[in-house]
Amino acid sequence: MLSLGVLSWRAHETLVKTLASYRDLLPLVDEAVVFFNEISDEDRAIAGKFGFRAEGSPENLGILGGTLGLVRCLGGDIVMSLQNDNPVNVPPDVLAVRLEEARQLITAGRADMVRLRDRFDPTFSDRGKYLAYWPGPDARDTLLLRLRRLLRPFKARRMAARAPAVFDDPAAVHPDIFMRCGGAFVAGSRSVDYSDQPFLAPRSLALELLEWADAHKARSRTLNGMPVPEIVINGRYWRGRNLRIAVTDGIFAHARFDDSFRKGNAAYNPDAALS
Repeated sequence: MLSLGVLSWRAHETLVKTLASYRDLLPLVDEAVVFFNEISDEDRAIAGKFGFRAEGSPENLGILGGTLGLVRCLGGDIVMSLQNDNPVNVPPDVLAVRLEEARQLITAGRADMVRLRDRFDPTFSDRGKYLAYWPGPDARDTLLLRLRRLLRPFKARRMAARAPAVFDDPAAVHPDIFMRCGGAFVAGSRSVDYSDQPFLAPRSLALELLEWADAHKARSRTLNGMPVPEIVINGRYWRGRNLRIAVTDGIFAHARFDDSFRKGNAAYNPDAALS
């Protein structure tokens, strides 16, 4: 059973546009749920209009608490975790093929987690971080880049794992990190970070990671005053698990139209940032 879960807080314009883009996705899943932080009657109405079951919390649990609440209320053995600003950005035929390929990576035991975000989407892109340590396509390796890698070899390797945002075939550029598996590129979590962005994973693994993060959140830095899985999970725990992470071409983008708490976002809302 495949469950589709979307985390949402406010941002109704963004949510409506995102859920509208899921028209061709819904027939491919067995369950569709939106988990709302600070759930309201308007939230429930929007979810119902687009064929989703509304779940939620009366308070704002943040990204970590909300994602954990979302995964806990899903019933599938495989879950797809999304946020309200992750619209589908591929045609229906491509969507169906890529989702099935991702599912097969999990069921065949070739990957423990599959990233589903468009790896070339310029928003939240890893491209700049990679290029700060490694040359891009058709670019020469400079003395500055070599010096950075020499002085910070462990970080350089982690930045090398962001190559899928830069190269069509990252396995050809970094064969020590990536292995090609069909249309995906698989690497260990020693190199590839955990990401809050769209992913597919066994529900048991998603719960394990998020519950660990929830238990260790007090030790971590926060984002906008709230703990987030990316900050809590990425570290010794994540690298020590050495999970197999598949990076695909993706089926989701990022598009925010209202109520962003990030000051650099065009949809920044200071009221949301204070909540």
